[in-house]
Amino acid sequence: MATHIGYGGYSPVDVAAQWYFSSDDLANTPSQCSSEYSSPDEKALTPEDEQERRLRGCNFIHNVVQRLNMHQFVASTACVLFHRFYMRQSLAKYHHYMGGACVLLASKVEENKRGLKEISRACAHVALKGKASEADKIHETWERLLKRQEIVLLESCCFDLEITHPYAAIDALAAESGVPVFIAKAATAHVNDCLRSTVCLRFRPSVVAVAALYLAMGIHAYGFAGNLFASRAVELPANAEREVELCVMDMLDFYQREADAEKQQQQRTH
Repeated sequence: MATHIGYGGYSPVDVAAQWYFSSDDLANTPSQCSSEYSSPDEKALTPEDEQERRLRGCNFIHNVVQRLNMHQFVASTACVLFHRFYMRQSLAKYHHYMGGACVLLASKVEENKRGLKEISRACAHVALKGKASEADKIHETWERLLKRQEIVLLESCCFDLEITHPYAAIDALAAESGVPVFIAKAATAHVNDCLRSTVCLRFRPSVVAVAALYLAMGIHAYGFAGNLFASRAVELPANAEREVELCVMDMLDFYQREADAEKQQQQRTH
């Protein structure tokens, strides 16, 4: 599990609040905004471009984690770090291969460490799409890159490594409400899928957990007579019902974008 850190006299809740954003915030990220202080290379991206680059970065993270046979928590924490980083920095300035540094840092946070050389080789291999001979030639370049990027990542994330995922809340809600295991597993899969989107920047883990469970119930046509909003096992915000509704909509939007992208890819190949 992620390390919990408090600093400067603030409680963990106060520290965590800086990492949740409104839809307006997400429409005005560093990637989508340019200014007189930006370098010529830092051109503003469209929302669609930013979504695509965030998706590529998270896919890169998952592929590296899978190649290293690391725990899902490493991929989840790395994706959250990745999304947080790009709320402070632009994708026009920092390539989505920043995901490699996110894996390196997440492996330490989640105590599932791999050596720098091992992670650099995996990053090179994934970046070159499995061309082993070429990957072996550039792994030292990746080592140097990861060392530099890890420092930038830590600074941009304010050295705040407190990351809570929705998994424990899903388990607690399922146990309390008698939700079957297959629904809880489906909800967990939805959480993992949507880490490739900005859901983790919009909603707190408890809200994501409830949304994922209700989404899983709807997809599997599971008749549920209970009320997750009445839970005593998980603390929910006062406006939980509206937040969960918005979260489910964001999740469905993500799946729709994925389906549309797959359809376009199929059309291009025919």
